[in-house]
Amino acid sequence: MTMLGSRLVPLILFVFLPSRAPAQQPQPARGTMRGIVIDHPERLSGSWEVKGDHAVYGLHIQVTTRVDGAPITLTGVRQIFHSASIDVYERTGPTRRFGDGGWFSDDSPQLLWTDRHLVLKHSATRTDPEVQLDLTFDPVSNSWSGRFRRGTFDRSVTLLRPHPETGVARSPFVGTWSRPAQGNNCLHIVQTGSESLAGWSDDLATPGALRYANGIRPPVETFEQYGSIALVEAVSPGAVLMELKALRPACCSITYAGKLTPDRKELRGGDAVRSNWTRVRGNSCVAEPR
Repeated sequence: MTMLGSRLVPLILFVFLPSRAPAQQPQPARGTMRGIVIDHPERLSGSWEVKGDHAVYGLHIQVTTRVDGAPITLTGVRQIFHSASIDVYERTGPTRRFGDGGWFSDDSPQLLWTDRHLVLKHSATRTDPEVQLDLTFDPVSNSWSGRFRRGTFDRSVTLLRPHPETGVARSPFVGTWSRPAQGNNCLHIVQTGSESLAGWSDDLATPGALRYANGIRPPVETFEQYGSIALVEAVSPGAVLMELKALRPACCSITYAGKLTPDRKELRGGDAVRSNWTRVRGNSCVAEPR
């Protein structure tokens, strides 16, 4: 049995906020990104790694944004940074495991995140190692650089998206995939080794595209989520298992199976259209404005 084979959750629960009077626009909070307009949240969310002597060290960033109203599409729509969680981890194998990191909220007094600068100071406890970060994001090189300390690992580093060693053949599953649904509808797959994959998913909600019963109004604000951890396993050269919302302490992960089409443009999971994933250009499921 594969690592994903025993965890199938067919039910997806998706809830919008009830309709109410629009709230006042939040002001940016000091020391956080909250309240700031953020373009392309998917450029920050997900995993960033560096290889150490005996393990791989990394950050995993989950970002939630707020959108006014009930959008039909997210193309050209202004998104406001609402909140974030940052996982500082150490993996000794090709894939993530439960408990290999520690989570920090962006509003924690231990964390300072302004524009492209991220600082985290966490003293060691009986169960958790010391964590010290002083990192700067470079959108040109698409990397975080600066000091990274977790436990005994303490270096000046450059964190990049997960990738295999030079010379390793690229997996055909690597890329960004989209499916027509209101949740769990964008998946980013990366390669960590010759035969190992990883990933993260986005929930891109467009409630304005839904039809509502008489008397029910669309929500006055919508929340978008970027960077939920996904476990991805290639079970054959043409088939993959994907576990979304993985490594959570509470319920529930969601598992999909997909077979790669000969043109490598789709991962087909069954007869239902919503079970099929389509490869998109670039690293975003939100199309650029024309």
